[in-house]
Amino acid sequence: MTAIPALTTVRPATPYASTRREATSAAGTATPSSIVSLSAEGRAAAQAATDAQAPQRSPAARFSDAGASLLESLKTRKTVGVDFQPVSRDATHGFTLSVVTARGTKVDLSLSTRGDGMATQVAADTELNSDEREALAGLAQGFQDMIDGMTLDVPKIRLGALAQLDTSVLQSIDLHAAVTLPTVPPALQSLDFHIDAGQRSMQADGPAGKVDVTVKTGMLESLGTKQQQAKAIDSYLKGIDKAAARGHGDAGLVTMFKDAFSDLSRTASRDGPAQQSGIALKQGSVPGTFAREDRAVLTGLADFSASISQTPQYNNPVHRDEVDSFEYEVSQQTRSEGKSRADRSLGQVQHSRLKAQFHAPLQEGVPLAFDFSAQSQNYKYHQVDDSARSSVALDYRDGRLRKASMEQTVSQSERIREYVLGRVMSDQTIPAEHRLVRDLMATLSPYQTSEHGGKRDASSEAREARREASLAALGEQFYLLGSTTDLSARDRALAQ
Repeated sequence: MTAIPALTTVRPATPYASTRREATSAAGTATPSSIVSLSAEGRAAAQAATDAQAPQRSPAARFSDAGASLLESLKTRKTVGVDFQPVSRDATHGFTLSVVTARGTKVDLSLSTRGDGMATQVAADTELNSDEREALAGLAQGFQDMIDGMTLDVPKIRLGALAQLDTSVLQSIDLHAAVTLPTVPPALQSLDFHIDAGQRSMQADGPAGKVDVTVKTGMLESLGTKQQQAKAIDSYLKGIDKAAARGHGDAGLVTMFKDAFSDLSRTASRDGPAQQSGIALKQGSVPGTFAREDRAVLTGLADFSASISQTPQYNNPVHRDEVDSFEYEVSQQTRSEGKSRADRSLGQVQHSRLKAQFHAPLQEGVPLAFDFSAQSQNYKYHQVDDSARSSVALDYRDGRLRKASMEQTVSQSERIREYVLGRVMSDQTIPAEHRLVRDLMATLSPYQTSEHGGKRDASSEAREARREASLAALGEQFYLLGSTTDLSARDRALAQ
């Protein structure tokens, strides 16, 4: 097979990609080089995407369709070669996609700009078969969606399409993005994404702060239906919004957090193909152990940990100890233990924590303008420290549900200091706490899955449908709540 030089499209010429000759002269030996074989149409499409760029165009316009074109060009031709040059550190914008196929082939792709030029590269360490080429081309829209989101003036996280991994063909996907924001002075926003059969994770870091989301996709048994997952995600998003409002979180950073959490939490579901999301049954779990009443008390989501941390700001020169900050974390852990379906236990714990500090004017709508003068020292300083926890536990012995309980707690604390002309006029702490404990035996026992088979008639089918509807409604009572007001309302509703 004749090797064709690597796809390295540069306009104007930039030193982003090396050739085999350059690698040989630099190292003294023949080191591998990036090589890709593309059809004339593929090269023309990639060149057209580059030629269409102009210095005065926005980053979003310059990268329009560039990532998709590169991946789609792999559909028609095989690739060979092994070496890949990482994106230059002085690139204004850079995107690198690394994919490992199920049989171990590594494919790298990058796009980057510096000044008026754009460089593109594609390399693979061995030939790709037709299934691999189709799978890679299938990532085109997801890769482009991510690029389009990151190149907006206010970057957005768009990972939904890339978060769907066909593990029958692809083993893992790694993505790195770094863009220069049009701020004064310019600032760097980065994003790293990884997905394989066991987890998916994303970290974003920029001037506003950091976002970190990891979803563990190893316990297939605990996943719910698409509808159940959608409701759970919506509940978590509402909780994030409430935490952001209470803690005065940065709106743009919170949006990135919510988008990342949503995209990564939409995993395989019980009523959909598991293979499409890279879900594998957790080793050591008992196959077929989760009954319908079990899933009713779970969120239906894969376990996760997610956090957002806003860059601290020191806005008051008189009180440098008064920092404006926002930190929020939320997580879920599910356990399933036992030797058999008849003797087993399971549980799920959800947890959240909010820590925030911020300045607010004495009168709403009056802007703060801190300096060293006494007239600028009229304000309130808030310190928020909240936590919430929800846990559910079920135990089976000899095939029957023996214990079932739920406990939910919320603890909130807000300290407010009021300053007038720089003097502390008041200093108060507002605590709040609520705890809800509930025995679930009476609630779940009527829905316990029968261990005996038998012919089902029309009336039993109708009863089954009513039970399923009741269990679906029951599940919403176990969602994590972050405020004592909300938990108190739930407590009253359950008591009726």
